[in-house]
Amino acid sequence: MVQLADIERIAPGVANLSPEEHEALQRFTLLWTLFEAQMLGSNASVRKISEKVENAEPEIIRGGWFAEHLDYFSNRYVDGGNTNQRFENLHLRNNDNPDLVRMVLTGENVDSASQLIGCLIIVYRFRNNFFHGVKWAYDLHDQFENFTHSACLLRKFLERVPNGI
Repeated sequence: MVQLADIERIAPGVANLSPEEHEALQRFTLLWTLFEAQMLGSNASVRKISEKVENAEPEIIRGGWFAEHLDYFSNRYVDGGNTNQRFENLHLRNNDNPDLVRMVLTGENVDSASQLIGCLIIVYRFRNNFFHGVKWAYDLHDQFENFTHSACLLRKFLERVPNGI
């Protein structure tokens, strides 16, 4: 059991998170910091994420290893072929390439590299929204699957893509 009574006073609801939710947050935080340090030179941006994927060997990107996460994000952010309010709540900025993310999620763009970039942009938004406080507006409710899929995608990426690319 995680003891968070001291934090509960300043972050109401955090003590009510399940052990699984705590683990998902910890895994996401650890894997994001590793991903950012090893892959993005400790300074994350959509440009750097895109470059990292585009410079990877094509066979690394192909193979369907991230399809589960693309499916999850598409199911979460698209209803009836259009992006939904949850998509808007990602708070994608112009430099986050929202058109690419939208086209990937709706199935208009089926290029593997673009799909992986789109997924990693969503993970980047989770990172920004979590570390910069937007997710706290929801008391972290409804975030377990987001952090679980994000952490798993980051782990798979780190396993497959060499640091030096």
